[in-house]
Amino acid sequence: MVMHRKVLRAIALPFRAAWILILIVTFLLVSAACVLVAAFIGYAIALTFSYVFLPTEWTATLWQWAADLYDGSPWFKAATITFFVLLFLPILRLWPGRDPIADAAREREAVRLNDDLIAARRRGQL
Repeated sequence: MVMHRKVLRAIALPFRAAWILILIVTFLLVSAACVLVAAFIGYAIALTFSYVFLPTEWTATLWQWAADLYDGSPWFKAATITFFVLLFLPILRLWPGRDPIADAAREREAVRLNDDLIAARRRGQL
């Protein structure tokens, strides 16, 4: 019985190690995504604060800093593009919106044409 447990433990060890590695990688990916979202939310709050409370020159400086960082850092550029793609994907999925009335009319017309085709085929067979 003791040998059976040792063999079972030896077989299960690589699977447990792989599972722990998967959990660690998942944690790192989720943490990076959360940091990305938090950074952009913080930057949006900083821009809003600068527009409301700070002089115009400071706001222009903040925008210039972001533009320079975007030009100089491929990581920031990739993060910006990724963030806005993920932000706008749900919106773009619904835009341009489809007209449900026109869709229903097209569906009714297709059903009518199909019924007419079936009736003509049956008449031809008789």
